[in-house]
Amino acid sequence: MMSAMPNLLALLALFAAAILGAAETAVPVDLADYHGGPVSAEVSDEYLIVTWQDSSGETWRASFNRDPSKPLLESVASGDMRVLSEARPFYRVETGVRSKGWNAFFDYPPAHPQGTAAYFGELALDSLRVETAGSRVRVHCGGFSAGPFNGSLVYTFFAGSRLIQQQAVAVTSQENVAYFYDAGIEFSGEDQVQPGRNMDTPLAYYDTEGQLRNESANGLQPERVPFKVRYRALSTSAGQGSVAAFPAPHQFFFPRDFTSNLSHNWHRSWRGRVSLGIRQVRDTNWRFYPWANAPPGSRQAMSLFLLVGTSAPEAVLEDALRYTNRDTFRELDGFKTLASHFHLAYTVQALEKGMDWTPPFKTVLSEMGVNAAIIMDFHGDGHPRDLTELRLRELASFFEACKAQSGKDFLLIPSEEANVHLGGHWGLVFPKPIYWWMNRPDGGAFVSKHKRYGTVYSTTDAEEMLELVRREEGWMYQTHARTKGSTGYPDAIRDTEHFRDPRYFGAGWKAMPTDFSSPRLGERTLRLLDDLQNWGMDKRLVGEVDVFQFDHTHEVYAHMNVNYLKADRLPSFDRYGELLAPLRRGDFFVTTGEVLLPSWEIGGSETEIKVRADVQGTFPLRFAEVVWGDGEGTKRQIIDLSDTPEFHRGSYQWKVPAPGWTWARLAVWDVAANGVFVNPVRR
Repeated sequence: MMSAMPNLLALLALFAAAILGAAETAVPVDLADYHGGPVSAEVSDEYLIVTWQDSSGETWRASFNRDPSKPLLESVASGDMRVLSEARPFYRVETGVRSKGWNAFFDYPPAHPQGTAAYFGELALDSLRVETAGSRVRVHCGGFSAGPFNGSLVYTFFAGSRLIQQQAVAVTSQENVAYFYDAGIEFSGEDQVQPGRNMDTPLAYYDTEGQLRNESANGLQPERVPFKVRYRALSTSAGQGSVAAFPAPHQFFFPRDFTSNLSHNWHRSWRGRVSLGIRQVRDTNWRFYPWANAPPGSRQAMSLFLLVGTSAPEAVLEDALRYTNRDTFRELDGFKTLASHFHLAYTVQALEKGMDWTPPFKTVLSEMGVNAAIIMDFHGDGHPRDLTELRLRELASFFEACKAQSGKDFLLIPSEEANVHLGGHWGLVFPKPIYWWMNRPDGGAFVSKHKRYGTVYSTTDAEEMLELVRREEGWMYQTHARTKGSTGYPDAIRDTEHFRDPRYFGAGWKAMPTDFSSPRLGERTLRLLDDLQNWGMDKRLVGEVDVFQFDHTHEVYAHMNVNYLKADRLPSFDRYGELLAPLRRGDFFVTTGEVLLPSWEIGGSETEIKVRADVQGTFPLRFAEVVWGDGEGTKRQIIDLSDTPEFHRGSYQWKVPAPGWTWARLAVWDVAANGVFVNPVRR
C-alpha cells in the first residue's frame, strides 16, 4: 500500500502538470460581443462550447479546442450523438493579377506574365472571439493565413437550424489581386476504417442526370476526388450522423459565358480521415475566365455551408436541397417568371433538325420554373448583318421556331442583342415579330414592303434605330452595362436622345463581377441604377443571365436570376407582347430565387420614406436595405434581419428619414448573398 503511494502521487503530479500546461497553451476567449440568446456560448479550460437547438427542438453543441495544437473543432454533436469529431477546416486559394480593372470580364489571370500562385490555408490559432448577431452566434478564430491573405476563420450558428456557415474572412494588401478558393472540412472517420487502413465511407449526391447516387469511398485514393453533381451538394457519413457541404449557390460561381459543370464538389476518405468540400478550376480552356476580385483592404469572405444531421447521408442531402428549392423558382400567385438574355443558336439548329425538335434548354428552363425566356439568337450564329433575303428568312425561321416551343406553360420570346448604332451592347425586344436589316441594302429605304414578310425596316444610324423602336413599340436595354462589350456604357450615351427615350428601359442585372467581400450580388449595375436615378432618369434594371448553350448536365442554376412579373396568366406566342407590359411599368422584382418579395410598397412624404414588404427566404436573411437619393448622391438605410430563422416568411413596415428624397428602392439579402430587389419608385 505504501509502495503504491509514490506512483499515485506521480500520476497526480503528471495530471496537474497536464492541466497547467493546457491552461498555459489555451488561447484567450473574448466574450465582449457575446450577449446571450437562443445560441449560447460557455468557456472551459479546454473548450469554447456553442449550444443551440434546431427546428425540431434537438440540442446541438459545437466544441472548439482552445489548444492550437489540436483540431479546431473537437466535436459537433446532438445529445450523445457525435457527428463531427476532431475537425479541421480546409482552404486553398490561387491568386493571379487583375489586369483590366475590377469590372473586367474579358480577363484571364493565368495568361498574365506574372503567372499565378497557389497556397493552402493555415490556422495558427491565436484567439477566439464570440459575437452575438441577432439570433445567431459567430465564433471568430484568429490566426488564419493563405498566401497574401490574413484574417480569421468564422463559424456562424443559426438558432433553429442545423446549418453552419464556415468562412475564411481575410484581407490582402496587394494590388490587383484576382483569385479563387477551394474550401472544405476534414474530420475523423476512424469508425469507417477497414483492414489495410482502407475505408468504407458512405456518400450521397445527385448525378447530372438527376439520379440519386449512394456510393461508398474505399479509401484507395489520397487525392481530393472531384465529383460532378447536380445541386452543388455532396453528403457523407460522419460519426453517428452525416454532413453535407455546398457553396453559396450563386456567389461562389464567378461569371462565365458557359455553364458547363466543372465538378465543383470534392470528397476524400483516407486512412481514418474524411473530408468534403467545394472547388473551382483555374482554367476552362476559354479566354474569358475572370476569377474573383480582391481589392486591397477588402474583407474577403470565403464561404462554405455545412448541414449536419443524425440521419443517413441521403436524408441530410435532401434537407440541403431545400435551400434552393431544388434549384427551382417557386410559383407565386399573381406572378409569372421571365428570364432574359440567352445565346442559344436555336434557329440554326431548328432549321437543321426541324421545328418539332425540342431544344435541350427548354427542358432545363421549364423544369426550373421559368415561365418565359427572352432568347437572343444570331450572336455568333446566323447572319445578323446580312442585307439580303437571307436575313429575312432567318428572322422568319426564328419567329416560327419560338412559336413552336411556346405553349400554355412556356413562352419563348424572340429578341436580339443588336449592338448597332446606339453604343455598346444592347438588347432589343419587340412586342411582335418585326423584320429589319441592321443597315441599308443597296437601293433600299428606311421602310419598304416585302411581298412575303410585309413591312421591312433598314436602319443606318441611331436616329433611324430609335424611330423603328418608337414605331413598333420596341423595348431595349443596355446588356452587361459597364463591362464586356458595354464597357463605358451607358455613361457615354447618357445625353443622347435614344438613351433618354423611355423606350430605352435601362440595363441588365447580373452577378458580375464576383467580389466575396460584398454581401450583395451585382453591385456593378446596382450602382448604375442609383446613378441613373440621380441623373434624373426613370430607368430600371431587368435580370439577365447572358450565357450560351446548355443542357440538363450543366450547372445552370448557379448563373441564373429571374424576373417575377405581376401577371395572372401566360399569353400565347401571338400575344407575347402582353408579358412585356409589367416590365415597362416596373411591376416586377428581380431575384436569384432564394429570396422572394410577394408584395411591396414604397411611398412617404418629402422627408420620410415608408416601406411595406412581405419577404420570404430559404437561407437565414442578413439584411434589408432602403436605398434612396436626392439627385445629388445615394444613401442607404440598412435594416438588420439577423433575428430571422431559415425558411422565413414575414411582413415588415419600415420608416426611413430621407429629407429631399426623389427616388427610393428596396432590396433584401441573405447570408449566402442571395437577394431580391425592386426598381426605384420616384417621388
